[in-house]
Amino acid sequence: MITLVCGKPNSGKSARAEELFSETKAEYKYYIATMQVFDEEGRKRVEKHRRAREGKGFITLEITTGVERAADEMADPSKSAALLECLSNLAGNEMHGSEAFDPRAFDENFGELSGRICADIVRLSDKIAGLIVVANTFPADDDSYDEETKAYVRLNNTLTEKIRLLADRVVDV
Repeated sequence: MITLVCGKPNSGKSARAEELFSETKAEYKYYIATMQVFDEEGRKRVEKHRRAREGKGFITLEITTGVERAADEMADPSKSAALLECLSNLAGNEMHGSEAFDPRAFDENFGELSGRICADIVRLSDKIAGLIVVANTFPADDDSYDEETKAYVRLNNTLTEKIRLLADRVVDV
């Protein structure tokens, strides 16, 4: 079962996803952290999220690409649920860590990249008792975006819409 929790940045998506996740009856509760830390601001953000999760029974897995691998690190995937935080970070990580992100060839490889990321999420979901995916939504028509940001927004929004169609439940925040 997939639940998608989506909304604009800083809209309370994470808190809402954690509320929903606290209702799960799974024996093991995993938090899949996808953010790559590059600077002090990123470290502070990760620390803030760690403090917010303290005492909630999460087992944190830091997996920045290839999220299907998370099941390999779980004690018993069939008795596990996971909260994937977040699809937007995952999209950026996969985009920049991929040979597909050659700005000259991005359009050619877009379908393969978005399909692979979506397939990884579906395969993870198929292996575990439940999956909550947190995703940002961004305006696609912002003229202030440079070409790289436009490519990222397109990938993020495409993945969010694909997961929306696959999800058993969608919560817009």
